[in-house]
Amino acid sequence: MEQNQPSASRRDHRYRRKKQSEWPHILLFYVLPFLVFNSILFVCLTAKPKLNVVVEDTNDYLSTNVVLTVKSFFPTKSVSMTLDGEPLELEKGRHRTYTATVCKNGSVETSVVNLNGMPATVFEHVNVLDDNPPEFSSTDIQDGVVTLTVADSQSGINFDSIYALNSAGERVEPLSVDRAGNTLSFEMDPAGLHVFARDKADNEVQGTFTSHKEGNVETLEGGAVDPESAESGEQLPDAESDATSRTTEVSLQQ
Repeated sequence: MEQNQPSASRRDHRYRRKKQSEWPHILLFYVLPFLVFNSILFVCLTAKPKLNVVVEDTNDYLSTNVVLTVKSFFPTKSVSMTLDGEPLELEKGRHRTYTATVCKNGSVETSVVNLNGMPATVFEHVNVLDDNPPEFSSTDIQDGVVTLTVADSQSGINFDSIYALNSAGERVEPLSVDRAGNTLSFEMDPAGLHVFARDKADNEVQGTFTSHKEGNVETLEGGAVDPESAESGEQLPDAESDATSRTTEVSLQQ
């Protein structure tokens, strides 16, 4: 009986040593592969594409390119781009780039879906195009000659496009044009002078001006008008209702 006790003790010791020696094996060949596999699986199932959208500069203020670059370990399932909700045509380039041409300012929404079904969406704003017409920033009249200053902060004034129509509907060319100062002058038709000016992006401003004399004072009234209203023959709003209308009074020489 006493001889069996040391034998049992040795067996118990060997058993504990065997159990201890199995733990590294279990960790190395079972637990660690399980964790690695599930981590990879989690990344595969949840990985989203990374999107980089760049609005390029414009050369003519009429159009520009929006370039999308997709970075992802997985192939893309779908790619779409819209401008203010309207679909844009995408041209696929190298290194997973896509290019769309836009011809107006607005909000660009880009969406990409990976092959694993994970989506990504980014927004970018296009504001480099010139879609605003010029404006008459100041007016003056002296000795029957009206002087107008035309301003445009983007593409600039197309001075070759400037002309006017008098009250008889006859075309009138400017008496002078100062390209450096953006000013131009016309011989005034007191009954009405309708001026046309465009910028280099072909946006047009129209202005209707009239003049009258009050004693020794010559008064110029009018300003920019809506081109559609002008074409339909509607009357120019008075100075109180038109924020762009201006009145200039100049004392006439005795």
